[in-house]
Amino acid sequence: MLYRHPSYYPTFHCLGGACPDTCCRDWDIVLDEETVADYQTAPAPMASHLVRSLTTDEDGDTCFRLNDRGFCAMLAEDGLCSIQKEWGAEHLCQHCAAYPRFIEEYGALTESSLALSCPEVARLLLESPAFVVEESNNGHPNKPFPDIPPELMSSLELSRKKALDVMAQDRYTVWERIHGVLLLAYSVQEDLDRLDYSRAGIHCVPMQPLSASLQAKPFAQDLLRFFSSLEPLRPSWPQRLRRCHDGLDAMCPEEYSLLCRRFEAQFPQWQHHLTNLMSYLIFRHWHKTVNDDQLYARVAWIACSGILLYHLFLMQWKEDHILRLPDEIAICCAFSREVEHMEENLELALDTCSVLSPASIYYPLT
Repeated sequence: MLYRHPSYYPTFHCLGGACPDTCCRDWDIVLDEETVADYQTAPAPMASHLVRSLTTDEDGDTCFRLNDRGFCAMLAEDGLCSIQKEWGAEHLCQHCAAYPRFIEEYGALTESSLALSCPEVARLLLESPAFVVEESNNGHPNKPFPDIPPELMSSLELSRKKALDVMAQDRYTVWERIHGVLLLAYSVQEDLDRLDYSRAGIHCVPMQPLSASLQAKPFAQDLLRFFSSLEPLRPSWPQRLRRCHDGLDAMCPEEYSLLCRRFEAQFPQWQHHLTNLMSYLIFRHWHKTVNDDQLYARVAWIACSGILLYHLFLMQWKEDHILRLPDEIAICCAFSREVEHMEENLELALDTCSVLSPASIYYPLT
């Protein structure tokens, strides 16, 4: 059995009440049956606190009640969970106990990672020297992956490794790297569509220089309009997107190009941070192709997400004349929370990006 995780995975520790945000907000947390049974045994006064804090959703599931600001009713004023603080972490429901960790199982392969929606995870990712995947083998016999052709999993394994290897090659710009990965996914997708899984893993990553285009700014504005049209968890997300869109709209192409050059010169770590973010998305989402065979849609969405994040960083820098790490973290967390964690939003984003050809995606080249 193989196990994989990013190199920063073991170093994660929850910040608790010191976290600049909270994971106990906005989510509709459905309790598992074991937790519901456990809560029937809660001691007083925890039992009465739970009675006031639990509700039943439209599907008949038991979940935590949210107050009018979207905070979980079990969240104490010090930013800590009352269940964990007063009763013990072993009484947390499965969702709360696991977050921000998540595990994907692909038969003989288990991959663990951390959700970018957590501020401490975003900090670890942005500050990592590189996105490195660590692997171990416990020596136990491999388990089969039911209903998934082994050749498909093999092709995804080979192609994702090539993609992550390319993302680590800093002799190319981050846009050249992500465009090369996009072209790789396009070729692999053609093989997947033909059910020719044996060929899907043999493609090389075509690296090529990119030319600046006058379409970069309007393309970014199209992305901002689309993402702001999705159903938000918090109103601050579409508000940020609209501010960014309007700020770009007020600039002529020459002003936009000058702003990009100034930003990149004064914030040279932008490429490193964006590389880590793109690598995280590749690691987390590439293998989900086993569910629907839609690899290209995912990689096109990843490329567009990189362009979106770049412009959010850019306009934050323009507003403050500096881009502080807490601001980067807040942008990354909001993106992950509003898109990655919102199933309907992610599906809409994948559908929309799936029709974009590699030639129709424009990068902010300076």
